Amino acid sequence: MEKNENSISNVEKKEKVEFGSRFGMIIATIGFSVGVGNLWRFPYIVGSNGGGIFLLFYFLVVIVVGVPLLVAEFSIGAATSANPVRAYKMLAPNTKWHWNGLLHVSAAVLICAYTMPVYAWILYYVFNTATGSLSGLNAAEIETTFNSLVGNHQQVFFWAAINLGLTLLVVRNKLQNGVEKIAKILLPGLVIIMAIIIAKGMSLPNAIEGVRYFLTPDLSKFTFHSALAAVGQAFFSIGIAMAVGMLFASYMKEKDKDKLVESAIFVVSCDTLVAIAAGFMIFPSVFAFGLEPSSGPGLSFVTMPNVFNQMTGGVIWGVLFYLGFYFAAFTSNIAGWEVPISYFMQEHNFSRKKALAASTLIILAVEIPALWSMKIFTMIDYVESNFVLIIGAFLMTIFVGWVWGIDNFAEAARIKSKFVKTLFGVLLKYVNPIIILVLALSQFGVI
Repeated sequence: MEKNENSISNVEKKEKVEFGSRFGMIIATIGFSVGVGNLWRFPYIVGSNGGGIFLLFYFLVVIVVGVPLLVAEFSIGAATSANPVRAYKMLAPNTKWHWNGLLHVSAAVLICAYTMPVYAWILYYVFNTATGSLSGLNAAEIETTFNSLVGNHQQVFFWAAINLGLTLLVVRNKLQNGVEKIAKILLPGLVIIMAIIIAKGMSLPNAIEGVRYFLTPDLSKFTFHSALAAVGQAFFSIGIAMAVGMLFASYMKEKDKDKLVESAIFVVSCDTLVAIAAGFMIFPSVFAFGLEPSSGPGLSFVTMPNVFNQMTGGVIWGVLFYLGFYFAAFTSNIAGWEVPISYFMQEHNFSRKKALAASTLIILAVEIPALWSMKIFTMIDYVESNFVLIIGAFLMTIFVGWVWGIDNFAEAARIKSKFVKTLFGVLLKYVNPIIILVLALSQFGVI
């Protein structure tokens, strides 16, 4: 192995990055996983793809796919204490595998950049709900308001700039005083807000109809493509192949690396529980007022304002909803931003200040076009979801299962049980590559 791939730079020695505790690493990883996909995508996908039967299949997916791939990411990071690019260099020297590390870093950069319009929309709705600007509008006017916002570059750029400023205030600090500290504050806040809104929604007349829509199994709606949708949702929601799990495990203290499998299970479980809670937060209220559920932005920015306008104390409930939404999005953003910062610090010997400046310039280069055009936003989302994540995850499973090897993986993950080691070996070497390949073929319309 070449010396420059093994040695720690002077900058890294001077600016050593480490989580304060295993809990800090877990809460930061959960903060990244719990995001926009949990709140506006998961509930609708469940309801429109068979309800309870989709949920049961999704549980199977996160066990068979989500947990093994997250443990694989954790193990690479824990074994090397390095960013994704250097990690592959250390584990497979004199090969081209580090290009997959760069693909992981690119995935993190893209997710931080192209989702900025969503953060801008959320902040706009926090402010305009709080000031009562959306109160009294009928359904058509609310839809017009959102469509006008998307095309109003001045408004979108204004709120995006505020979000960028808040993000930089956090990520300019070292890990413990930045991402770890904020995640410990905002995630409990998100849980409290969701619990309050769920309780309010369930108290409304006919709320049970929303629960039925969400949970009742309907085999007629569950198809082969529903199964693939579950796999795709798990990838995006957990954050597979976006480098954050790999990087955050590299920041763990040595004594905290003994429970990587347990940590992965806890992260995936919390992410799934928040996604399910989002369904209970949204659908009882939607059905209580006889509204039709929609998907994506329409659910959060068109359907929900209609709910709050019909609800007693709707301004308060609306502000809580959008604050919770922003907490989820913001924790994902600050966690993802740590990836390019680490890359520049380790691979280019940048100080944290210089790495922050470099990563900001790159993210802005993607963010500004996405803010300007919904077509560009949609295009980047398609590239990220259908190419960057899928290819990165597929190559990672091949690397762990066939190049680095299950023995080395199990040692890094501190897996002592022969049965568990064998199970992960089968999943990472055979099952997961096949599942990811099928998902890729479906995305390209081959199957």
